[in-house]
Amino acid sequence: AVLESMGTEGLRSTLVSILESLYEDRIKPMANYVKGRLKERSTPEPIVKSFVELYSQHPDLFIVQQPAQGSQTDEATIFFVKEPDWFKGWIDIDSADDPYPEATWEELAKFLDGEHTFAGGRYGMARELMQRNLPFLSSLSLGEVCHMVQLAIQHRRLIVYHRKMLKPIQTVLCQQPPLSPANGNGGAAEGEEIKDMDDLCLVLFRMLIHHPQGIRLCRMKQMIKHELCRKLSEMAFQCTKLIELFNQEPLSTTFVLDTENDGKSIYVRLGDTEKFAENVKRIYKNANSAEAKQVGSIA
Repeated sequence: AVLESMGTEGLRSTLVSILESLYEDRIKPMANYVKGRLKERSTPEPIVKSFVELYSQHPDLFIVQQPAQGSQTDEATIFFVKEPDWFKGWIDIDSADDPYPEATWEELAKFLDGEHTFAGGRYGMARELMQRNLPFLSSLSLGEVCHMVQLAIQHRRLIVYHRKMLKPIQTVLCQQPPLSPANGNGGAAEGEEIKDMDDLCLVLFRMLIHHPQGIRLCRMKQMIKHELCRKLSEMAFQCTKLIELFNQEPLSTTFVLDTENDGKSIYVRLGDTEKFAENVKRIYKNANSAEAKQVGSIA
């Protein structure tokens, strides 16, 4: 009844509109993406149930490509017979290539520095990011943002799956329960305390290798504890606040404190390595060596 009321032209128009939207998004129209888009657009259920067959009934407009024997997918892909003139090509969402500017990654890292959670996997997260109309993503298609989300999970380590949701890694780290003898970590729960300025510089350098976009001051102690199993206490340096530490040498000439969000957030970032004191340059070199060894041992 639904199909009859729409008529042939109405149905063809709907099928074209759905497929065209995926071409605009540069998302290869495999059956699961086409079905998802039909549901997003609140398309009548009879169309959703038999969409592959319906596309097949209009061979003058669409090509329904069945999966090749031995391919990794068992679903059809649907194309236009005539590719739109404006089409820019499909995005390989699983590609390890990262063509996006560092400035865009920095903006994304800043945006993620909050209590964000995303449902619906990488596509769901990408869709939500697009719906927020973020200026730094305005020139990208949904397919490109899906690809960025995949890179952010797999290569940039900005986000992780946590309890079936995608969350910024820093949020997850800060949600971890504190270590204690009760959960099997024994007396070393707090980790070894950072003992002097050289040791602190080494720890901060290693942290900033992991987080080149900077570390929020309010989360620094927790992140050092979870990532390097070290304990930072400002009291050990005769300071009552963490920020006071960065007024002391060599921290004041080695690291930069930047305020963001109208002064609500303070980030610690690496200063100009060329201007480091000789002993600090040596510590910086040691930090890079330590990280390289750790990466090598994991690989």
